[in-house]
Amino acid sequence: MSLVHLGGGNFLYSLPGRRFPVVGRIELWRKRNRSRALGFVALNFLFIGVMSLFSGSGTADPITDMRELRRLEEEGNIAELEARTEEIKGRIFSDAPEQTSDSGNVEIRQYRVRPGDTLSSIALRHRVPASLVAASSRIDVHSVLRVGQTLLIPDRPGLIYQFKPGDTLAAIAQHYSVRIDEVSRDNPDLASLDMIEPGTRVFLPNARIPIPPPQWLRPVRGGRVTSGFGWRRHPMLGTRHLHTGIDIAVYHQTVTAVRDGQVIFAGWLGSYGNAIVVRHESGYKSLYAHLSRIQVRPGQFVRAGGALGISGSTGASTGPHLHFELIRNGRPINPRLQIRF
Repeated sequence: MSLVHLGGGNFLYSLPGRRFPVVGRIELWRKRNRSRALGFVALNFLFIGVMSLFSGSGTADPITDMRELRRLEEEGNIAELEARTEEIKGRIFSDAPEQTSDSGNVEIRQYRVRPGDTLSSIALRHRVPASLVAASSRIDVHSVLRVGQTLLIPDRPGLIYQFKPGDTLAAIAQHYSVRIDEVSRDNPDLASLDMIEPGTRVFLPNARIPIPPPQWLRPVRGGRVTSGFGWRRHPMLGTRHLHTGIDIAVYHQTVTAVRDGQVIFAGWLGSYGNAIVVRHESGYKSLYAHLSRIQVRPGQFVRAGGALGISGSTGASTGPHLHFELIRNGRPINPRLQIRF
């Protein structure tokens, strides 16, 4: 069998015993197609997804990962396949610590808004919370940006505050939950911390802005939750198993982003089948698994409610559904804490 991805979920493929190649979709949840096509589609998507994840990192060998998952799948070793998949998923969910300077002047970058930019996409690209970019640029966090507009972005987490008449550093530091000694360290050019002239811009490291919690959307319209978050009996292995997400019974429904974010993985993920991982602000990530079609690519910015793919039953799945996970600071949490299902 040979396989060529044509885009949009379509493939050019040949099957043993057929004279001419076929153009169309491969429904992996159908048993008669699974044995012929699953391995080739797995290699195709795993190569794209894992290479995008580990390229340049030097921390893993994606080719070895692909071969091992392929071997486990051919052997029908579901338990080991699940274990190796979880290990790779853990790498996706982990973030390398951001590089920050211990002292010295903060660098303020001036960013000019380009077509298609949103405050969230700019903030994610520079690894600074959108609320701090908005406050530093003196705009509302819900503002619609104009092409050509200039934003001020610090080179580390924090806020650029412009002092107004009557402001004191003690009051500002308390409001934004920052330490005065850290302000002094990161603003060595300030002549005096007691008397700061109105109009002076001061960098407040690791500032926190009290804002309402973000709104989350459902990943699919409709559908019934068939398995919740928590310990359960594994449907294939029969063992006690921590279900790190929820399962929603849907048949080929459009899957959408639950919040603004950036795609950091899109491809084959072992027992999760075709999967997508989106990184959001405040240490959150979301996972969408068992998809029949992927419509985004790694590095792409997506809006809340934007289409990611089509639900399906790829990977180690007992039937068509969406497996959805919500991760905070590298650990899965119950999605129902943020989203109403």
